[in-house]
This record gives sequence, structure tokens and C-alpha cells, in this order.
Amino acid sequence: MHPLSGRRHLHRSLGVLCAAALLAACSSSADTGQSDEKSEPEVSATPAMSATVGLKLPLDAYDATREEADALQQGQGVLISRCMERFGFRYSLPPRPATPTRGENALVFGVVDANEAARYGYSAPEDAQPSRRTPQNLTASEELALHGAPDLKPTDMPNSQTEATKKGGGKERINGKAVPVGGCGHEAFLKLYAPEPNAVDAMYVFNLKAQAESRAREDSRTKAVNKRWSDCMARSGRTATDPMNATAELGIADDALASPAAITAARADVGCKKEVNLVGIYFAVQSAYQNRLIDKNAETLGLAKKQLADRLKLTASLISAP
Repeated sequence: MHPLSGRRHLHRSLGVLCAAALLAACSSSADTGQSDEKSEPEVSATPAMSATVGLKLPLDAYDATREEADALQQGQGVLISRCMERFGFRYSLPPRPATPTRGENALVFGVVDANEAARYGYSAPEDAQPSRRTPQNLTASEELALHGAPDLKPTDMPNSQTEATKKGGGKERINGKAVPVGGCGHEAFLKLYAPEPNAVDAMYVFNLKAQAESRAREDSRTKAVNKRWSDCMARSGRTATDPMNATAELGIADDALASPAAITAARADVGCKKEVNLVGIYFAVQSAYQNRLIDKNAETLGLAKKQLADRLKLTASLISAP
């Protein structure tokens, strides 16, 4: 499934609209403490929206932005390089591939921009960019230092840097020094994401987002707008029922996402989303489910937010170090 037909099945300019005001209007917290979590949360208002550039969802407040994620990867790369140097190796983490500059949620509801659909179809502008990743040929010793023993099991891995330090590394040695369990990659991850045993799982916020999305997709309001979108597509001679799985239902192969046929279909798709206000309804419903999860997990999310701030502070020091 391509990202533009269904993103995260785990990332319009609001312009004069204030994102914070939209969130307040779209999602009511009236269901806070509600015992029946299978019920549908209240949506007090639904904004008219047709695009997603700069879009923010409630749980984004607890997650790293794209720029912060880039910085975190750079900081993790510094930690890996320092670890590899202990064993006499030089290593640089490959750069991240090109990603949208339109914000983390630009593709959250699939293709929504008419101009991009007319040019790229179900592909995305960044798909046309050449990959910046260059494979590195590592020796067996470098592989061992980077990844640790090849027969490691998940249960063998320390869950925090405190635990890893206490255990003192694995049985494998390079140049007389013990290789960290899981290698330099795992050591760098622990130092940045789990220095202490109380660290919130690095995937915690992502998993909450995925849970909210899954619930939102089964919501009656989402299903109703999907039906209206499907009826609109049918009027243009296309059979599809799920806007988040459009390319598969329309029979568009992954290597033909920017073909003339895909462009024509994507333009119809975007037009139908705008006609039925699919983006506004998806945004409102998904925001409601995210707000419910925020209310339920407030304590852990508060800790996750604090730990993200600490992580970014460490990252800044690593990047700025000579």
C-alpha cells in the first residue's frame, strides 16, 4: 500500500485558521472518564478543510516534529560514531531519505492537493528525489561492533542504559573491549531514548496515534463520509469504497502511481474528498479519539513529553560538540 493511498496502515495550510482553535472546535472532551470506550466520542464541530499542509493533531504535541526527528537521528549518529571509535572504527549513520517539507501530517489522509494530484498522481513530490542513502560495506568486525552478536534474542537486550552499564556488555570482544549487547546501535538508542528504567517506550505516542486512527476508521461518521466519497467516485466511473486504500481498489500498481491513468484517478479522488469534506470529517473524528486517549493517558504522556525535551537537549549538546 502506498503512503498516498493509506498512510500509517504503523506521518491544507491552515492559513487564517488557528490550529489550536480548530482542535478545540473539532474535539470535545465531554466524554472524559467515560467508562464505555467502545462508544463514539462527541464531535462538537467539523471544520471545512480540503488540504493538510501544516495540519496538527492533538497527539502531535507529545511527539517530535520532523525537524526534531532529524536532529534526534543526527544525535543518535554521533553516539554510534563515538561507540564505534572505541573499537577503532569510523562510522557515519546514513542520512534520512528525502521527506515532505509540508509537515508530519501532509499525507495523513492520502492525496488531497489538486495541484500535486495533477502533477504526481498518487505518487508524491519526494518520490521523484534521488535516494541519499549510500550502502556502507562493513567488515565482520565492524558488523559485530555495530549490531552485536547475530544470534541475540529480544530478551537478551537491556531495556535501559542503566541496565546495560550494570551488565557490562556482551561476551564478544574487539581489540580487547567488550561489545555492547546489541552493538553500538543499541547502545546509542538506549543512551538517547532509554537512559533510565522509567523511560517511556519510544513508540508509545506513535502507538496511541495508530490506535486512534484504527478506532476512527471504524467510526460511523468516517464510514458515512467514505460512502459519500465512494458515490462521488462512482459518478466518474470509478469503483472504490475506501479512500485510504484507493490505489489498490482502483488497480493502480506501485510502479504506475504517476501514470496518466493514476493522475486522472487522483484528480477525481481529490475532487470527491473536497466535495464531501472528507479531510474535515477525518480530522474532527480522529482528533476526538486522540483527545480521549490523551485524557486516559495523561500521566504517561506528560512523562513522554518531558523525556522528549530532555532528549532534544542532549541531542543539541551532541551535535554542537567538536
